[in-house]
Order: sequence, then structure tokens, then C-alpha cells
Amino acid sequence: MKAKQYIVLLALLVATTGCRLIDDDLSVCDNQEDSFLNYLIRYRMNLVMEIHTMIDEDLSSAKEKPVADALKKWSEPIFTGTAHDLDMSFYSLDGTDELRHHSFEIIDATAKSYTLTIPREDYRHLAVVNVLNNSNVKVTGAELAPTVCVAQRELDTLPSHPTAVYTARKTMYMPKDTNLSFDVHLYMVSSAVAVVFMDTVKEKLARVEEISLSGTASHFYVNDSIYRFNYSSCIMAEKVNDRCYGMVSFPSRDSLTTAAPMAKRAPSEDKGLWQVRVHVRTLDNKITETLLSVHKPLKAGKIEILKLQIGDDGSVQVVGTTEVGASVTLDWKKGSDYEVITG
Repeated sequence: MKAKQYIVLLALLVATTGCRLIDDDLSVCDNQEDSFLNYLIRYRMNLVMEIHTMIDEDLSSAKEKPVADALKKWSEPIFTGTAHDLDMSFYSLDGTDELRHHSFEIIDATAKSYTLTIPREDYRHLAVVNVLNNSNVKVTGAELAPTVCVAQRELDTLPSHPTAVYTARKTMYMPKDTNLSFDVHLYMVSSAVAVVFMDTVKEKLARVEEISLSGTASHFYVNDSIYRFNYSSCIMAEKVNDRCYGMVSFPSRDSLTTAAPMAKRAPSEDKGLWQVRVHVRTLDNKITETLLSVHKPLKAGKIEILKLQIGDDGSVQVVGTTEVGASVTLDWKKGSDYEVITG
């Protein structure tokens, strides 16, 4: 199924330096040839429908349908079909990469039209959507195109990202022509992980204390579309319902290019591309930690669903895939207390 595309329309008026736009009346520049040129920028966002399709495909049985419905409901405000805020930057192509014009707009719509006035020249255009209400990330390095970055807060633990972030990049050449238009495609740079417990009988004999995600990126550089892993944070899961937990973050690495081959690695060295920690409190009031090491990349715009069963000792086992390793610590003790930052 193809993802639905929601379009934000930006009508852009480009002016030569020294000529100003007054009440949309171009008559002030009648004596200056090509003083104003009309450009139309169409922002196209690939949004929530692909996430819902993935959930339906992975949780397709009658037993799993209530979990699928709850997970889709949980994901709707995160992978929303609305662009709440749009951060637009235009950078020089003269070799300096300097910021020439910046605009930040609250849109709250799937379509919006408005005008800007900027000097007529060639630009590298970078756009970021839906960061205003995401306390986990912020846009940094906006002075130069190569340094524009969506950076995650540098903390040991963070809550699940409350919004999915979208970005776009476009080189815009501005010749002295009219009726030019640009298509700017906004792509999701966030990912999601869901943990689903399949064995409801054993689940009643234990209690899930905490689930977290690690091994994901800390930065996304917009101009070059590159993720960086400058530091590691644990992303804490949100409870979707009694059988499901969800986490939103940046993606993982695509491959372990510097790791030893799987057959040559000891179990303690097998950390996969990303990890999920599950803490379960057993009937004797002890905590069992299971570290799940996933070898399938966590990709942008995707949701990975792990189906788990809880054992009698509180350990969890992945159902239906061989791409996940597991290590178990019985009677696990927390090394130090930490506080999850929520604001």
C-alpha cells in the first residue's frame, strides 16, 4: 500500500535586493525588470499510513488485533498526518554555505499557502517539521548548511520521542524565468519499536517493571542526510496497553562494519545493532533483566515489532525471528538510581 501524501503549499515570492514587497502589490517595482518572480514550493510529506500498514501486517491474527488497534491509536498523535511546525532555512550556494533567510511557521494543517520575500539568488533549502513539541530534540548549527542538525538531548535516559521528525533538502536555482515550481519531499527521520507480550497467562504471574531502547543515533545532519552516534541514551518505553509497550527514537546503525563475524563473537560481545532491555519482577519479588540484541537495522520511517514470551524465571524470549540474541541476568540489581527526564 502506498503511503498517503499530505501537501503543504508554500507560495514563495523572490525579490531582488533593495525592492520590498508592500501589501502584495508588485506595482512598486514596475520599473525594475524581473524584480519579482513567483515560485511555488510544494512540500510533500510521507506520513502515518505506512506505519499503520506495518502494524497490521505484523499483528494480523485475531488474538493480536486488540494489540494492533491499541498500537495504532498510540502511534497516531506521534506519526501524525499534520505538519504542526515548519522550520525553513535558505543557504547560499556561493561556497560560503551561509544562512541567507530563515522562517518558522506554525501550520497545523495538511495544506497551507503563504508568501515570503527573499533576495533572488540560488539556494540550498533545508526544512525540518515537527520539532517544536518534541522536548527530546532541537535544531542546532543553523548558521551554515553543513552543520544543520536535529540533535537529541545528551542524557543517559530519555522518554520516548513525542513526535516523529521530518526533514527535507533541496537545491534551488533561480534563473530569470517565471512560473517556476519546486517539489520538496519531507521524509521521516524517526523510527519506532513496539514490544508485544504474547503469553498472557504467564504475564499474570509476573510484572513488567521497565523496558528501554538503546543503540540508536543521537544526531541527524539534514544537509547530508547522515546520522551520528556521538553518545548513547536509553529511550524509555511507554505503556500502550497491558500487552504492549512502544518507543520512538532515531534509527540504529545499518551494519556493524567493525564487529567480528557472528560465529567468532562470544555471547557477551554480541550486542547487535540496537538493544531492548526488559525488566520483569517475579513472584518472589526479584527482578530479571533480559537484554535483547537485534541484528536487523532499525530504519527511518519504520516500526519494528518484537513479540515476546515471559518465562517462569522472568526472562523473555523472542517469538518468530532468529535475528535477535538474548542474555539474561537473574536477580538483577540496579547499579545506580536515575531519573527519567520528561520536560
